[in-house]
Amino acid sequence: METMRAQLALSACAAPWLPIDELAPLAVAAGFHALDLTCAPVRFDPARAPGFWDNNAAVIDLTRLDVLIPHLARTLREWNLACSAIALPAGSERALPPGALPLARALRCFLIRIPAPRPEPPHLGEQWRALRAAWRELAAFGAGEGLRFLIETRDGTLVAAPSAALRLLEDLDPRAVGIAYDIASTAREGHEAPAVAVPLMGGYLAHVIVRDVWLRSGGAGWTGLASGYAPLGQGALRWPMLLTVLANAPYTGWLALENCTGLDLGPARIARDAAWIQGVLAELRTASAERPLSDPSPARRLPGA
Repeated sequence: METMRAQLALSACAAPWLPIDELAPLAVAAGFHALDLTCAPVRFDPARAPGFWDNNAAVIDLTRLDVLIPHLARTLREWNLACSAIALPAGSERALPPGALPLARALRCFLIRIPAPRPEPPHLGEQWRALRAAWRELAAFGAGEGLRFLIETRDGTLVAAPSAALRLLEDLDPRAVGIAYDIASTAREGHEAPAVAVPLMGGYLAHVIVRDVWLRSGGAGWTGLASGYAPLGQGALRWPMLLTVLANAPYTGWLALENCTGLDLGPARIARDAAWIQGVLAELRTASAERPLSDPSPARRLPGA
């Protein structure tokens, strides 16, 4: 039976303690093959405590890309790391930030993640039409530049579920646009079963973000559920089952680990997260190898095999 091996990426924004040049060797030592890079118009202040959404040392400052691009490219080459995707802020679909295209070219990264805007209930129809128009233009631009723009399924936005992403991208070329599937976010809002969503996304599924969540009753929303991010493997999501669904697709892209918990653990958490996903994948490979030859279900490849 063919050896199964996933392509593992670390979302740099989930390791806010260190800049990319210090993060890269830790990622390699943990077994990651790539970094997802997040860009935003912010600058890290070493005098303040690092955080995921504020003062993140691993987030690339969009206002200094002209200075940072050569350094980033050199760092990734030195550590033999790919850039699996570039994450841009919401609103970038209307006008790409200056430097985003040179960054993609310099890092040989052709997947660009962009979340949808937050919904404004009095203006939902107008928002949706504007978003559709912007993504049509992105698709045309991407086709001409050899780029693929990915809409993220993210809770709290206009595209919280795969079906909304498919509605947005309907009739657009999947070689130029696709979906960055954040399964944990869809568990918080969207609630579409991956066993249905993954086949429906088909060729639009281009990137998978690996997070975990806790869920419980007592929330203030319409479902009555409360939720939040959990350490990988310690939340409500059944990742062995989810990875099997992806394998059966078959999905062969990146698994980008983006653990927004454990800030107090420091950089040691990077190796812990890598060990968790590698353990899950190893167990699935063992289970696949032990499947009886008489089993009528075909052997499937794990993501990135």
